[in-house]
Amino acid sequence: MDYVRKIPLLLGTGAGLITGLIGLSAGVPNKQNMLNMCVGMVVFYIVGILIRSTIRDISEYVMELARKKEEEEQKLKKEVSSREAGEKKEEQAAPGIDLTVGNESGQEDEDFEDLRIAEFIKNELK
Repeated sequence: MDYVRKIPLLLGTGAGLITGLIGLSAGVPNKQNMLNMCVGMVVFYIVGILIRSTIRDISEYVMELARKKEEEEQKLKKEVSSREAGEKKEEQAAPGIDLTVGNESGQEDEDFEDLRIAEFIKNELK
């Protein structure tokens, strides 16, 4: 990208050189030739600045598109890998699921203690 930075200088210098050579070959007086060279250099320097900024904008836009594309690809890869991992977990977890609610041996009833109010209600209502 170093050459892009030099475009205005190269265009201005080239325009001045070509204008000077054409002026000398045409027999234009030196003062008029120098004025033409300066005007040509300034005009082509400004054109070079416009070209340089356009090239930089296009380059940044292309880099941004490439970066977004890479991010999308990485995101897609992560989604695919997480889906595969989720499927593997489901396959591994499915055989080990125990759907029973309580223990069939009756040990839960022995551990449970009623409140005193429950005994009172049972005795008084009977």
